[in-house]
Amino acid sequence: MFLLLLAASLLVRRSASADVEGGLTGWYEPPNFRGTWDLILSCVLTLTICVWSALHLNVPTEESRLRDRNVRRLRWILLGIFAPELVVSTAFAQYLTAKWLQREIRKDVTYRKENGTDPRWSAEQQLREFSTTQCYFAVMGGVRIETGDCIAGNPRLNLTAEGIRLMSFLGRLPDVPENQIADKSKADGLAKTLVVLQAGWMIIQTIARVNQGLPVTLLEINTMGHVICAFALYALWWSKPLDIKDPTLVRREEWMDKFVSVMWMCSPICWQSPTDFISEIRCMNYTPPSQRGDSPITSTVETIEEKPKTESKSNKPHKTHFSIGSIGALDPKKFIGPLEKFEVDGDAHDMSYVIHGASFRIATEHDIFLRLQQSHHGLRHSLSYCRRALKDCDKHDILPKCAIERWRLANILVDDLWAECEKRPEYRAFFFTTSSLGIFVGELIYIADHVPNFPGLSYLGSVNVHRDILKSILAFAGSAYGGLHLSAWNDFFPTQVERWMWIACSLATGATGVVLALFFLATQRIKAFENLEHWIRGNRVVMWALASVLTPLFMVARVFIVVEAFCSLRRQPEAVYKTPEWANYLPHL
Repeated sequence: MFLLLLAASLLVRRSASADVEGGLTGWYEPPNFRGTWDLILSCVLTLTICVWSALHLNVPTEESRLRDRNVRRLRWILLGIFAPELVVSTAFAQYLTAKWLQREIRKDVTYRKENGTDPRWSAEQQLREFSTTQCYFAVMGGVRIETGDCIAGNPRLNLTAEGIRLMSFLGRLPDVPENQIADKSKADGLAKTLVVLQAGWMIIQTIARVNQGLPVTLLEINTMGHVICAFALYALWWSKPLDIKDPTLVRREEWMDKFVSVMWMCSPICWQSPTDFISEIRCMNYTPPSQRGDSPITSTVETIEEKPKTESKSNKPHKTHFSIGSIGALDPKKFIGPLEKFEVDGDAHDMSYVIHGASFRIATEHDIFLRLQQSHHGLRHSLSYCRRALKDCDKHDILPKCAIERWRLANILVDDLWAECEKRPEYRAFFFTTSSLGIFVGELIYIADHVPNFPGLSYLGSVNVHRDILKSILAFAGSAYGGLHLSAWNDFFPTQVERWMWIACSLATGATGVVLALFFLATQRIKAFENLEHWIRGNRVVMWALASVLTPLFMVARVFIVVEAFCSLRRQPEAVYKTPEWANYLPHL
């Protein structure tokens, strides 16, 4: 609202026209008014402190060096200068995630206070809560755990917000003292306050100039946009620790191995790959304890040589309700894949089975589960399909010893998770995926080698942040940024060409944001728009046009706005360098 009012005031009280009173000037250094250097220094200083100090980046990877961290920060500074709405959207997503995590932990504690704690574990740990700062610390990748022998190489991995949520749900929230976070953080409330005062002074000066009919330069308008974004960043990131280089390491304990096993199996293997989002647990049905029998599962499996292949029945459509935040929802077709069309890369000696008359070929690395599973196990490799056997899934060789240990420990924890969900049924859809093929453990990203600053627009990872809502916020922020610069359409420009270029670039930024915001809002309400979005994503020609034509034009428009803000100072009205009469705003005789 403040942004719209400011833009309207700048538009109505236009500060310059084609007929400039007092003449034009280039570099200006009078003794009594501000000079060109004073104007540039003030704007650049305000812009620098707004972009630099407001950035609260996530914890870097364990292997990162000083150079890597500086390059990463430089990239985000450039992003903050040319596309500040992306930074604001990132901060907004992290804010929602941290608040969601804090809210869920409080629900867990309240539930246990009302219904009692589990006598197997410490009551202190089960009633532990996280402050906003601790939740932000978790969201930014500040909690790292030792994985133990269930994962080859014993890597140290970061817990995501969902990983912390899982441990809290089962009453095993790790101890992350807030005083240690404060000791690691470089944040200073006084320093933040001083930055806010400096940025606020820029706003006061601009409003005063408009009120007294003095012209406002394009550089000041551009700086105003970054000041408003900086205010938004400070509001969203005020409780987030600043410049954390080293996370808190949670030392391995025996009970943690069960959590690590489930987290590793649910999270995508080699998830850095943009095309491989296939988790280790996707092929495994879960059978609740009340539905388990006594006969071995392997008795229904026969080799293809022992039983002749018969024609498979046509498949009926399968309905799947994905767990909230599941990576399987990225591509529902890829979650299951074409049934009864299994192939693996390799020779003809790969394991093959005939199940209910259908030829079944399993991925080599998953054969160990069919050999070992019994009816008393909750997690059993599906007898309907092996997702990792399909060609579109990159195979990953797994060490049998580690895989078996993970599977054994995961059986124990998933039973505990199901029992807790039976007490609190509203959370079943959070942790489990239900399908006509059976029950599956939800594929949330519980652990990662690092937590990226920008979660992306296709999948956020954070289960409480809807991707279309974030897209809409991003688009609206972009439209507001473009609208602010468009409000200067009637200011003084050195040439008419620059005026029309400025208007065109501002319109391109603002109008694009409005159209995208309305489109993303429509996708949440109207099915046809959602189908259109899927069609756009699947059409290579359209995606090529967006990536090769529209995106570069959009970037050129952004760069022009920033560059022109400085270049326009080469020729300005003399009134630009007059300062407001502050005595007009003070009571006097």
